[in-house]
Amino acid sequence: MLRQRYIQAARLTAPKIAAATPAAGIDGYWLSDTLYYFLAERMDSSRGRMVAVPSIADCSSGKVVEVIPLQSLLALLAEHSGKSLDVDALSRAELDMRDKDTLTVSIDGKDYLIDVRTRRVVSATDSLGVPALYSPDGRYACIVRGYDLWLKERDTGDERPLTSDGAPHCCYGQESETNLSAVSYRKRPQPVGLWSPDSQWFLTQRVDERSLPEMALVENAPPGGGRPVLHRYKYALPGDPLPVVTYVAIHIPTGRVTTFDDFPVPIATLSPFGTDRVWFGHTQTAWFLHLDRYCKQANLVMLDLRRGAGRVVLSETAASGYLDLSPRLAETPNVRTLSGSEEAIWFSERDGWGHLYLYDTSTGKLKNQITRGEWLVTDIVHVDEQQRRVLFLAAGIETNAEPARRVFCAANLDGTGFEVLLNHDGDIFVRAAAEFRRSQTRPFRPQNARVGISPDLRFGIVRYASVQRGNVTEVVDLRTKSGFAIAAVLPSEGDVQSRYFTSLAADGVTQLHGVMFLPPDFDESRRYPLIDYIYPGPQVVQQPQSYNATNSAPAKALAALGFVTIMLDTRGMPMRSWALHQVGYGELLEPQLADHAAVVRALCAQRSFIDAERVGMIGHSGGGAATARAMFDYGDTFKVGVSVCGNHNSSLYATLWSDKYRGDPGTPRSWPDQANGAVAHKLSGKLLLISGDMDENVHVSHTLALADALIRANKDFDLLIVPNAGHLVMMTSGYAQRRIWDYFVRNLLHEEPPANFELKFEPWELDRYAKRTEP
Repeated sequence: MLRQRYIQAARLTAPKIAAATPAAGIDGYWLSDTLYYFLAERMDSSRGRMVAVPSIADCSSGKVVEVIPLQSLLALLAEHSGKSLDVDALSRAELDMRDKDTLTVSIDGKDYLIDVRTRRVVSATDSLGVPALYSPDGRYACIVRGYDLWLKERDTGDERPLTSDGAPHCCYGQESETNLSAVSYRKRPQPVGLWSPDSQWFLTQRVDERSLPEMALVENAPPGGGRPVLHRYKYALPGDPLPVVTYVAIHIPTGRVTTFDDFPVPIATLSPFGTDRVWFGHTQTAWFLHLDRYCKQANLVMLDLRRGAGRVVLSETAASGYLDLSPRLAETPNVRTLSGSEEAIWFSERDGWGHLYLYDTSTGKLKNQITRGEWLVTDIVHVDEQQRRVLFLAAGIETNAEPARRVFCAANLDGTGFEVLLNHDGDIFVRAAAEFRRSQTRPFRPQNARVGISPDLRFGIVRYASVQRGNVTEVVDLRTKSGFAIAAVLPSEGDVQSRYFTSLAADGVTQLHGVMFLPPDFDESRRYPLIDYIYPGPQVVQQPQSYNATNSAPAKALAALGFVTIMLDTRGMPMRSWALHQVGYGELLEPQLADHAAVVRALCAQRSFIDAERVGMIGHSGGGAATARAMFDYGDTFKVGVSVCGNHNSSLYATLWSDKYRGDPGTPRSWPDQANGAVAHKLSGKLLLISGDMDENVHVSHTLALADALIRANKDFDLLIVPNAGHLVMMTSGYAQRRIWDYFVRNLLHEEPPANFELKFEPWELDRYAKRTEP
């Protein structure tokens, strides 16, 4: 019986969910006002995996048609290449449509252009073979070579350097080594920069990190055997110098290089290009956003490429706490510059909620507030400059609904005309159409193609999602609100059950929301152990908004084993008011942990099927740190914990996260004993620590330092270091997942797990998980 549960749990792991769940259909683009290209996916039962089929949704007919039947496409490619190809081979390919009549397939080192009307290959050329950024006119590819950037003419193969004085730790067009994946990035560096719409300019960065201290990772068990391998890279901790980016504009026809030395930009870990903080306005004008180290000041800066000059257009300073330009850290900032007028849309929480404001960019003065109310804008989807109207997603519109649930709205730029365009009893998502979303890494994807909203603004690609009822993506007529489905993921028979729940925070006032997963054979008359799957933010929410979201996989898999599991959003997390988000500023894990403990106690008291004596917690990264801390500070509630890749000491973690959310050294409520090792002596329950020895994000030393503190405190605990595993070990290592399951089964279910249960992930499953994007 228990072994069968393990088999079912294995099907609910993140790589296997990603492999068996159709994509949402939103990662496509419009070929015209009525034709939307995307990869439709269907299950190939013989292989147990999804197969992508290039398809077009035709708004005129309300139907989805295949561009070319899959078997015909495979036969065509095999005939031309002389190689036998199957759907597995095609899954490795990049498929795009350059226009409505031309399908492009990049596979096995070749780029094929196929005329879909005649179904014949019109050209086959060698792929570039290295990561590149391709110019919108299709003529050029920008590549990394050494510490400099080179330009390759795609038709002739001619090459020339764009820069020539790059040096170690002072290079052009590359990520800083503080990017949290330095060792992986070195193996295949993706150039950093942005082409102008007319292909005349390439805007990039030079990053100087010579003054930064180094971090070191030891590859203890190299795949090829032999001695351990030492990897050194730059890594900025709180108090360390930061990498400094200087913007560089290269005029392609003349080779002239313009360096904006007057605007050196210290960055915290990630490139502004990789975080959507740089974009082109008019052809010879670019814009960038910059937040200071502690995110207390945000500037919008305009760069004049011809003159080589820049100016700060507008600026905002936080009176307290920190500034956000979007509710979640990794999202595109909710800032847009208007091409037809000297105006900008700016996101601010100055009135206590995240709203949009209209500014005059010639003077830097505020013109008016665009949105207002006790709710927040989460994503700008499109700005209609002709109609002076902005389309956006918003959360918290409905007072009694789950706060992170989004609806699709519109408002006039003068602040009038607010309306909810699309509502749903689950979450709504529409992909943003913005200049910095141009896909310049795909050589045949048209870079002027719209995503999300059609060019004539009549249709939208809308995903309706529900944890309980499933997800459906539709092409929606925004005038009539009617639509037709292009992708769907629906609950299957025998799946774990899910329930929404609410409970009060530790303050006794704030209503919190979460999702509870129940075993497939759940019986209300029985008593079950509870596992709290935690991530405390403050930069993202934890509660899933869609069915089979990969972030919910650990909770669903544990539920399949016979546990009740929960995922909860608390105070100190985004998608609510400024006050609720920043209530824990400086303390990092509080009041989040107090809220988790309060909610778990309430659930145990209110739900007779939960056994208060058998409560556990699991978390990864920030959730790993939270799990260990909960075991130390709330040991009366949490009896068993699994802490994976925890950043157990924020003073030794990347400045990107630590400085923003902990604050500068003068922050009044900065937690004096924030390092978990300082309170390790309080451990009373069962604790398993897990880390990969090649974690470039949260160094394995965090886990080992906590282990050292536990040893010095003479505490019993368990430790698993996975050789060659990185930061996602909890999701990508079948062995680590099995060991987690065994730990909870022994210590909470009080059963003996099946001996040496083998959980394996195929390379294509891991690859699909790595590429999976879920809004």
